Amino acid sequence: MEIPIRLAAMMVLLVTVTAHPHRRHCHTSRYRSLSPSDIRAVRLLHNEHEKSSTNDGIKCQKRMFRQKPSVCELKASDRLILTLERVTLAVDVLTNMSESPLSEFISQPLEFFRSLEDDLKHCRKSPLNSDPPSQQLMPWLNHLKHFREKVSSQCVQDAVLLSLIQLLIEDVMCWANKE
Repeated sequence: MEIPIRLAAMMVLLVTVTAHPHRRHCHTSRYRSLSPSDIRAVRLLHNEHEKSSTNDGIKCQKRMFRQKPSVCELKASDRLILTLERVTLAVDVLTNMSESPLSEFISQPLEFFRSLEDDLKHCRKSPLNSDPPSQQLMPWLNHLKHFREKVSSQCVQDAVLLSLIQLLIEDVMCWANKE
């Protein structure tokens, strides 16, 4: 069976357009309203960690967010950058917790944040979202980098776990609903 030349040319064009990384849209709609099961899983992990958390963990969380700007007040590309940085940090922390006493609570939040991280990275590659960080965002990005380098891994873990709900509600929802 032969495929007409016109149909073959259209198929090649369709594959070329849809396979091009910048042709795929940045889909934020799936994050505008998070699934109740994802929210419950993150809340459960947060609550279980909070039970064993010390004052040092709360100090770490406050130290990490000392200079954090309000996500909703940032321009679109900065919201994306900030959310991607925080989600990447959450994925790193959750991935490294496989031997933790909390490991039974990690799989669903980790799966959610990995998927979100992939979507954010895709959006960041889009020409519409490829602006460098603004001067308003740079101090916070530098603070986060220094925080990760200077404090213990336990402090970073505490700060991230205690801020997962804030990450979901403030950063992700604000990014998704203002795109």
